[in-house]
Amino acid sequence: MMRWGIQMIKMIAIDIDGTLVNEQKVMTQKVKETIQEAMRRGIKIVLCTGRPPAGIKPYADELGFGEHEDYIIAQNGAYILRADTDETVYKKTLTLAEVQEIYEFGKGFSVGTLLVGEHHYYSLEDEVTESMQKDATLVNMEISVLDPTAVSEEMGLMKILYIGEPNEVDVIDSAIPNKMRDDFYIVRSQDFLMEVMEKNSNKGTALIKLADHLGIAMEEVMALGDGENDYEMIQVAGLGVVMSNGTDNLKSIANEITLSNEEDGVAHAIEKWAFQS
Repeated sequence: MMRWGIQMIKMIAIDIDGTLVNEQKVMTQKVKETIQEAMRRGIKIVLCTGRPPAGIKPYADELGFGEHEDYIIAQNGAYILRADTDETVYKKTLTLAEVQEIYEFGKGFSVGTLLVGEHHYYSLEDEVTESMQKDATLVNMEISVLDPTAVSEEMGLMKILYIGEPNEVDVIDSAIPNKMRDDFYIVRSQDFLMEVMEKNSNKGTALIKLADHLGIAMEEVMALGDGENDYEMIQVAGLGVVMSNGTDNLKSIANEITLSNEEDGVAHAIEKWAFQS
């Protein structure tokens, strides 16, 4: 992890669930106003999340994304897009063989499995479980039931989700072999959700790509997060800030700890470390 010194912050990457929004999935007025003040000061704000674009759009719209050059890192780093033009900056998808391997492994467990494209969730089973529908509703995605023979690389699948009750996800989590963990990026982003992606797709690699695209040094980047899928971006940012409601593992690599998502922690961090730098 880089050591934090006195740097001017030029870009702030912000996770959504557990960070930008409170437990009611609401961005408070204080957080909104502070982020918009950062934007007025010329600081680039990037929403960096495991959500698909449809699940990011309401918050991006609320902040005024699209009125000028703003960027979104979606799908845990597999997809970078420019909000005002919908231009794709970067996209990394799974091969058909990788999709088949991940799907076949999940069939041996009680969790549901969803294939994730740019704008759709796909289930290869007729039954759509309550947990699967809950996640789809949260991120404004529709679930389409698909015959396994219809899956193709042209679908642009970016990740596969194992979804179920926390104890069901515990079981598959503990059963994943080391080789599979070596071959893919696998992260438990929520207690009910495990994500499997292309090996080099994560929020950290995406943040580096976007910073390079914009000519911003990583020492000038602040990242805010709370969960295990934020680990890589907290690690690579010049200033990695973890919410007080974040995991202990994430806090162990933080440069700073801010207040919780119920206490306007994002606003507190920006005011304390970005506005004062």
